[in-house]
Amino acid sequence: MTLNQQQYSSDQVTQILHAYRSIFPTITADLENYWGLQRERPWSYVTTNFHSATFEKLQALQERAWEIDNLSLTQEARGIALRDAALKMDVGYSIGISPWTDNLLARTYSDSKDSVVILLGHDWYPIVTGDSPSGTPLKSSDSLHTVERYWPGAPEAVMDGTTVGLFINLYPDYRPPGDSKCGNLNKYGYSYEECLIGLDALVAAVLKRFSQVHLISWGANVWRALLKRLPEFRNSTTLLSAAVQASPGKVLRIELGGRELQYLPLMHPGHWGNFGQACHLRHVKAGYAALRLGLPGLDNSKVKRVRKAREIVIV
Repeated sequence: MTLNQQQYSSDQVTQILHAYRSIFPTITADLENYWGLQRERPWSYVTTNFHSATFEKLQALQERAWEIDNLSLTQEARGIALRDAALKMDVGYSIGISPWTDNLLARTYSDSKDSVVILLGHDWYPIVTGDSPSGTPLKSSDSLHTVERYWPGAPEAVMDGTTVGLFINLYPDYRPPGDSKCGNLNKYGYSYEECLIGLDALVAAVLKRFSQVHLISWGANVWRALLKRLPEFRNSTTLLSAAVQASPGKVLRIELGGRELQYLPLMHPGHWGNFGQACHLRHVKAGYAALRLGLPGLDNSKVKRVRKAREIVIV
């Protein structure tokens, strides 16, 4: 799919909805709860029920979000107005799971492909962040591919569409209006343990569609949340010392969705002070190679950190 414009067309929305419906032909009770589709959690409005969504509903919410942005509202009032609009239109601020998920499926999904890489991030931004424009469900430029500094956190096979890429945030909801963009989420009343139940349900569904499923996680918060599934590292203090310095490039095994997956934990690519350490870049490059997913990012990038990640020598 060519994605040169700033907004998805009706045909592109149809293709993205088809991808979601093919991977998740039914939304189980655990998935419905995980994605907050009953809207019982205060800010569970990133997601959309892609089995009932239509282009017209998504377009109506987008237009209403633009109108709300032009009102003189406090951050809290703007967040509430955006939430009320999503309730009224019966869709959220993505076509399915999140804007990055939408875009990556648009670029990589095909019915003929039988392998998928799950990129597991931590969470989405607050529903309102200062004076920035609100997220809108049809905004096609909200994507991994438009944020080159994150490219080292994704292997070439995902970036070029050789394999399907499924971007997932462990915590599926927005943060409250005006909240910080980083840090753990223990204060929001939806625990990491509950998130893991949802992640299990998601992976179980993905395993029914694809015969080869790999997991790549971003950041220390996700690593700590997954430690319960990694008894050999349970007493480790940091990702860098536990899974990187001890054995660079080692692919771990983790049980999710009732099966063992190959799992490569990474530091968060947005925090280059950690991600860009030489020992970690060797871990990234060697790990992608072990999974047969190519080099970090894309060869056409001129961003220094992408070049460094691709060119580092594995000792």
